Amino acid sequence: MRRTAALLMTVLFVISGIMNVSGQNEEETLLIEENIVLEGPFWYSVSCLKISCPGLNLEINNDGEIYYLEDSHKLEWGGFLHEGAVVSLFSSSEVTIDDVEINVIMSNNLSNIEDSDLIDSIPSPGNQEEYHTIITEDYCFLGNCDNSIQDQRYIEFIGILENHSDKDSIQIFGEPGDVIVISNIIGNNDLKIELWYRNNSIKELVTNDLNEPENLFEYPEESELWIRIISSSSEGIHPYKFDLYRNNQSKESGNGGELQVPWNHGEALSYETSWNYESYIAKSDQNGDSILFGIGADMKLAMHCSTSNEGVIFEFYLLDYFGNKENISSDDGLCPEIIETNGDTAALEIWIKSTETTRWNLSFTPLRPLDGMIFSDAPESKWIDTPDERWYQLQLDTETSGSLHSGDNIDIFLLKISDNNGSRVFLNEIIKSEVNYTIQEINQNTGALVNTSNGEVIVLPYGNHSLRIERRASAEVEIDYTFKLEYLGEYQEPQIDDYEDLSWMFNDFYVLIGVLMLSPLMIVLFWNRGVILRRGEASIQMQLHERKKLIRIRERISKQINENDNNDEIIDAALMQLGESPWNSINEIWGQPELRHMTEEIEICAWKISEKKKNLLIGLKTSDWDWEIASIRLNYPEGNKLSIIDVSPKYISKEDEIFLDKLSKNSQIFLRIMLDGKSANLALELSGLVEEIPLAATPNKIIEWG
Repeated sequence: MRRTAALLMTVLFVISGIMNVSGQNEEETLLIEENIVLEGPFWYSVSCLKISCPGLNLEINNDGEIYYLEDSHKLEWGGFLHEGAVVSLFSSSEVTIDDVEINVIMSNNLSNIEDSDLIDSIPSPGNQEEYHTIITEDYCFLGNCDNSIQDQRYIEFIGILENHSDKDSIQIFGEPGDVIVISNIIGNNDLKIELWYRNNSIKELVTNDLNEPENLFEYPEESELWIRIISSSSEGIHPYKFDLYRNNQSKESGNGGELQVPWNHGEALSYETSWNYESYIAKSDQNGDSILFGIGADMKLAMHCSTSNEGVIFEFYLLDYFGNKENISSDDGLCPEIIETNGDTAALEIWIKSTETTRWNLSFTPLRPLDGMIFSDAPESKWIDTPDERWYQLQLDTETSGSLHSGDNIDIFLLKISDNNGSRVFLNEIIKSEVNYTIQEINQNTGALVNTSNGEVIVLPYGNHSLRIERRASAEVEIDYTFKLEYLGEYQEPQIDDYEDLSWMFNDFYVLIGVLMLSPLMIVLFWNRGVILRRGEASIQMQLHERKKLIRIRERISKQINENDNNDEIIDAALMQLGESPWNSINEIWGQPELRHMTEEIEICAWKISEKKKNLLIGLKTSDWDWEIASIRLNYPEGNKLSIIDVSPKYISKEDEIFLDKLSKNSQIFLRIMLDGKSANLALELSGLVEEIPLAATPNKIIEWG
């Protein structure tokens, strides 16, 4: 029917994308309008989702030829439209676009359109004429595509059955073992798609109706794969559409081969490429597929696995840096929701096996922040010989983020210096966090720790060095940090100019001034010569007494340690007497300390008092300030640790920290720490509140225990 002239002359109003049309005392709403930009087969189906949709009608203007349909439940039209045709859907005002379901077949620039009538029947066996063949291939790697080819993974084929006797038969190109997927089939209910095998001797019907949203088939051995489109209707024109996808098994791995079990396709897949992977397993592939995903130590991730059919078995393996493999699969072969790696993990290998042709999808979601830009927790110790991929290499003048999760106390990063004369760097803490930063200079020949900086400017020579990040908060708190290593340029040795030494010209002046200034002192010494001599004798006697006292204290502590007496009262009394002795005299008797650190607020000394038994004597001497909530923490910059067995006097200790409470100003205390363990490098850190301000004293030197 043609619409009346009065309706066609109606003034159109467009409000918020909905057009109201008034004519002959009736009101209609334009629900949607399609403008045809590419001629070809066209099919339009509208179904009412309510009990009834009053006034539902479809108008098609095809180059001046008008088609009009009206029904309150379902509208359907199929045919061939030219460029510029307009398709309009109207309804009464109480019906909205959400009240209808629309299915449409419409050509676009990527569509593969039937350009000539296809043969009706599958050719007889052995007939070798050229027939219309659909050729397609997925150029994406495991479902990850370049943006330019994302829409070309499959072919959208649009054809048309021009009358009730018309049939279309199409050959599908493929190789044995390929997986063919036919999906998104659209057309009226009278259409059916058959699947056929054909070779030189047989022509075999595999199925007479592909009716699943996604239909998967393995390309047959020594046969061609054909599809045939038919209609059971005796009238009308029937456009149809389907999507065709071919998974080329010979190029599945990306390097010219099928995915193998176990993985043998080079390096592990990186999260920088994708978190999501997809592929297909053919029914004849009893070996299945595998992927190897790069994931490091102490990481936690969520896994999501999906398949196109049930009965698929997943196996999971953790691979470490030493070539070992640990099976973490569940007994039922299902995909776990969460996976946690151990301290030596380098990759996660997943095996997928199926007895039927299937599609599989895997996706990863990290549940812990990355340390730097590698999918791994940063190591807690420095490399032994040379750093490998476990240590993330910091980029100068670039922000780096990471975290210390519960139970994670230390992160070590690699800092590579390329300037021949060394580089001047310092640390800029972008986000203030409860961590300590230590830039560590490493001897390139011995691997020993040479020098450190708590973030201040340091000159690092050419080679590999490290940045150590250590938590200050309690062990269960998760800490996020962000920092930047600032580059101040290549180190330049200062230029020393040549100067002429003219100090000899002032020798006579210096002698004269010296005599004049010392003359009054000589007179005073002469007048008080008796008092001075008597006082000197008393001072000598006092020094001898202090020396004997300190020697006895040292012998007493050594005896208790070496003879395993461990009489706490004797050791505590000896340490108390040390605290009352002159500070400078202690160094004379006990020898030069292994570690000494002096600031305006405090002086710290440490002696080894038993190498074999690993006993450490620590002395603390405060200046003019009280230290509140004071504690000593033992750090181990290079990984190996010692355990605290005993502390004298009996201060409270937890893990690597000893709590001293309050250190009064202008006082000194000594404590003995008994340690256990193998060889390790030990560093000290004293922290507390000085005038309500947090303060830390960190000696740069370390104590080496053999």
